[in-house]
Amino acid sequence: MKRRISEKTKRKYKKRINSVIRDLGRPIEVFKQPAKYECFNCYYDKLTATSTNECKWTAVETIAKQQEYAAAGGVGFRYKYFTRGRCPICKGQGFLSTVRKVWIDCKVTWAPSTNGTDLTYTAAGVEGSTIVEIKADPKHHRTFNNCSSIRVDGIECKISEIPILRGIGNKSVMVITAFTTDKPGIDRDEIIKDYT
Repeated sequence: MKRRISEKTKRKYKKRINSVIRDLGRPIEVFKQPAKYECFNCYYDKLTATSTNECKWTAVETIAKQQEYAAAGGVGFRYKYFTRGRCPICKGQGFLSTVRKVWIDCKVTWAPSTNGTDLTYTAAGVEGSTIVEIKADPKHHRTFNNCSSIRVDGIECKISEIPILRGIGNKSVMVITAFTTDKPGIDRDEIIKDYT
């Protein structure tokens, strides 16, 4: 039995659909969990999860490290000696963190109408917030599931639920529901002009 649709036609269809998705979607920032590592300048107290505010170096060791760093052609010096107060490097936190983010193309719908199945936020939760629905490729499931926050159209949003996969097989799409208490700005390109 001969196939009705050839592989070449399927590839063309997939290519066209992907270009439509790229044209309709827009990039959003997804902030991953920050990478944390212990401060190199002070001791970290694991019991309180903060800095002990005691310098790891003596004044003599700091000067030696500074000279060694300058001899290697380093600009600036990252070790800072202190005797009291909080650590000048980590500001008393005991660790340094690096913000990690990625850009993902998604279809964005602000304040979607969900026909009675929308999320209920009480006064104890997030009342008066704006809901945003994001549709993305299922390959980004782990990224959205482990992210700390997202930024849509310049507005910081929090994910309210675990991302859901809708569809069958390779025709599925991932739906993410997020909320913000900020109001989205008006996109001047989307304003309907009065042409009378």
